[in-house]
Amino acid sequence: MKKSWDLSRPVLKRLFFFSLAFLTFSLCLDAAEPMMKTLSAHVVKVAEDSSSIDVDFRHPATEETRRLTFYVDNQTGLSRFKALKELRAGQVVSIDYVEGEKHRLLIRRIARVNLSGPPAGLEKFRGL
Repeated sequence: MKKSWDLSRPVLKRLFFFSLAFLTFSLCLDAAEPMMKTLSAHVVKVAEDSSSIDVDFRHPATEETRRLTFYVDNQTGLSRFKALKELRAGQVVSIDYVEGEKHRLLIRRIARVNLSGPPAGLEKFRGL
């Protein structure tokens, strides 16, 4: 005799509903996690209260320059500096960000980019 998948059986009913609940829960978790993105840009201006930073981003494929505003929240991390006020116009920064409510760009991690040149302390070294 062939067994069928009859949902009137208590074990199969529990397994079905547990699977359905797990699938629903996992889909909700995926929807809640915004995707992190990274870009490098030139600093234009830091807000006086250090709540936001304006940067110019040059798209590598189209060569188009766009002005973007990134905002600080309680999850923002600063790499090797204490406050956004330490950044100056023209410096290059690398920003990891997510898109928040109302399409605001929220900083998750920001770091200065060290451009190539001599190691620190050897700028005036002329050789032996």
